[in-house]
Amino acid sequence: MDRTSEEDSRLLADWESVFRQGLLTFWTFVALSQEGADVGAVKQRIEALTGGTYRPAEQTLYRQLRRHLDVGLVEQTKVPSPMGPPKNVYKLSSRGRRLLRAFARHNIAPFGDPTVQDLLR
Repeated sequence: MDRTSEEDSRLLADWESVFRQGLLTFWTFVALSQEGADVGAVKQRIEALTGGTYRPAEQTLYRQLRRHLDVGLVEQTKVPSPMGPPKNVYKLSSRGRRLLRAFARHNIAPFGDPTVQDLLR
């Protein structure tokens, strides 16, 4: 690999890292958009939605869900568990759903533009 290719690989990895961090809320909200789930299921849904390219740590998801719970974007219920303490199940609140739709219209819909689509071909 020549120096330019190595540099390009490093720059691409850095860019993707920043991009992914910014999209964690989006993928979490999409994972919760259909039905509630515990953190393990949210993690699995995100991995499935992204084709396995995004694998957030459960601890990161817990921290993020607590922040969204505090501002009313996510709701939490405790579900009895056959073994151990009750399980925390999270779902989007109506406010969270509204903000997800607005975010998608403003930031995801433009990816359908023909110029962007040409990049994917």
